[in-house]
Amino acid sequence: MILEKTDPGEHQYDFLIRPNRSMTAKGMMLFVVLVGITVFLIAIRFVMLGAWVILPFAILEVALLAAGFWLYERASRYRETVQLSRKSILITQESVKGQKSWQFNPHWVKVTLSLDQKDWYPSQLFIGSHGQQVEIGACLTNQEREDLTKALKQAMPDVLQHSTQH
Repeated sequence: MILEKTDPGEHQYDFLIRPNRSMTAKGMMLFVVLVGITVFLIAIRFVMLGAWVILPFAILEVALLAAGFWLYERASRYRETVQLSRKSILITQESVKGQKSWQFNPHWVKVTLSLDQKDWYPSQLFIGSHGQQVEIGACLTNQEREDLTKALKQAMPDVLQHSTQH
């Protein structure tokens, strides 16, 4: 998902890139609780019928479901910001592992969308300058990467044009 914030007076563009999250953390917790209650009610019925061995597997099932949602929520905290301004292009990638930042001169930067010739693999979007390049938008679909490439290439001339006037 791409969110764009533009400040026309300052000729600054901010792009926020993050994975699409179809469910909030509260929604995930509510879902796990509802499934857990349902599974435990069914497991208790089996225990009352004498099939006690069902209960440990029901607990394991709910625990694995909760762990899967926890891992998904943790991974979806990933986000990238691309800030285009007169002075620099700042790329920041944030995840649970930490934060990384790269800074480029807007006059020398190159935006490259690398497409797979056979369309077997997803495209890759790179921003780079002087031999250093950074992949951005890895969590986006091919269409979203193409849209981001167009938006970045449209914003660059505006930023560069107004950087020489000041």
